[in-house]
Amino acid sequence: MNKISDGEWYELVKAGEDAGWKLVWERVVEPESKSMRSAEMMRRYSITDGDLMGLLYDEMIGRKKIELFRGEGSFEGWLRRYVRGFILAAAPDSRETSIEGAYTDDSGEATAMDIPSLDHKATMKDIWVMTHECFYELWLEDPERAYIHLLKTRFFLSSAEIKDFLEVSSEANVDQIFSRNTKFLRETWARRDNLKTLGRMPVKQRRPPKLPPRG
Repeated sequence: MNKISDGEWYELVKAGEDAGWKLVWERVVEPESKSMRSAEMMRRYSITDGDLMGLLYDEMIGRKKIELFRGEGSFEGWLRRYVRGFILAAAPDSRETSIEGAYTDDSGEATAMDIPSLDHKATMKDIWVMTHECFYELWLEDPERAYIHLLKTRFFLSSAEIKDFLEVSSEANVDQIFSRNTKFLRETWARRDNLKTLGRMPVKQRRPPKLPPRG
């Protein structure tokens, strides 16, 4: 998978395959969210890496923007332009933002892409609510899987650290569970978004049981 070509990666992402979107997280969303130029703006505008992943998936798959990639320049650089555009669009005074103008880049992309003007506060609230609803469904499915996802995406623990912390059998098992989680959350997002569009949101599920008191 380390030597995967841009064309192969593109096809995996377009098909919604775990392997493709895992690389999107590892090569695009996570590194960009930790970069000096983006991390400060994300903190200032209260946007998380999970928000960026959700926005990118909705843009690429939901709105089919993935079909706009023409292979001119790197696929990674092309995706990063969208992520940087989402961050810039989070500014309270943002209007229409050119992603190409977000930062100088050496990815070789020649075509500017624009994010249309929108009510960002309303959009981010919807993304935040949907993210937590999907995560809640993952918790109901299997709490350990939810903890693994939380530790990897919010506390940035490595697979080795998570293996020791939760006493998982192996690092490979942690990676496999994380990949399954990503697929589950994507499918849950799509299902809930479809139900929301049709005006048929599911009945509220049972609440998680209270943890026993310590000691």
